[in-house]
Amino acid sequence: MARSDRKNAAAKFRRAVARGNELHAEYLGDPQLYDAYDRFTRWQLGYMTPFFSDLLGPKGYAEAVDFIVSDLAGVGVSARDREIERATPVIVRSLPAHPLATAAAAVELNARALEINLGICRELLVDGELPSVITEKDYLAACRTVSSYDECMDLVHLAVELGETLKRLVRVPLIGGLLRTMRRPAHAAGFGALQEFLETGYLTFRQISDIDRFLELLRERMDQVFAHIYHSPIRGQ
Repeated sequence: MARSDRKNAAAKFRRAVARGNELHAEYLGDPQLYDAYDRFTRWQLGYMTPFFSDLLGPKGYAEAVDFIVSDLAGVGVSARDREIERATPVIVRSLPAHPLATAAAAVELNARALEINLGICRELLVDGELPSVITEKDYLAACRTVSSYDECMDLVHLAVELGETLKRLVRVPLIGGLLRTMRRPAHAAGFGALQEFLETGYLTFRQISDIDRFLELLRERMDQVFAHIYHSPIRGQ
C-alpha cells in the first residue's frame, strides 16, 4: 500500500470513528431513546435475518453474515467504539497498512449505518416511545422517509469493500500469526477491541473458500432486500 493510500485510510478512520461516537452519544445520553434504539435494532435484525436464510449453508457464510451485521450494529458496539476512539492516535500510528485499511472500511460502514438506523428509529417513535408492535408497513414508511435505495446500496458497496480488504488481509503471508502476537500489546496500548474485531474478521473470512463468490451473493441479496424496502408497494396504502 502506497504512503498516500495509508494516509487516506488513516484520515477515513479518524473521521468515521469520531462521527460514529457522536451518534452513539445521542442515545447514550437519553435513556428513553437508548431503550427504543436497542429494541429497534433487535427487531430490525430479526426482520432482516430471514432474507439471508438460504445463504447460510456453505462453510463460513453464516459466520461472515453475522460478522458483517452483528459486529457493526446495535447499542452493544458503543463501548467498543468509544475505546477505539480513545486509542485512535496509537491505532493509526501502529497498525500495518492492510489492517488499517480494513479498520477504516469497517468504521465508515459502522458510522453510516448507525446514522441511518438511528434516523429510522426516531421516525418510528410516537410521543417519544417506540410502539410495542413495529409493523412492516410502518418500518418501510420510516425507511423511505429517512433514507433511499441508493444510499443503502452505498452501504452495501462499503460492506463489499470491507470484505475485499478482509480478503486481502487473509492473503497476506503470516498475518494470522501477526494478529495473534498483537493481542497483548494491543490491549496494553488501548486498542484491544479493534484488534479483536480484526482478528475475528480474519478468522471468519479465512473459512470461506471463495470470498469473491460470497461477496457477490451478499451484494445481490442486499440489492433485493433494499429493492423490497424502498420500491415494493406498502400494504395498507
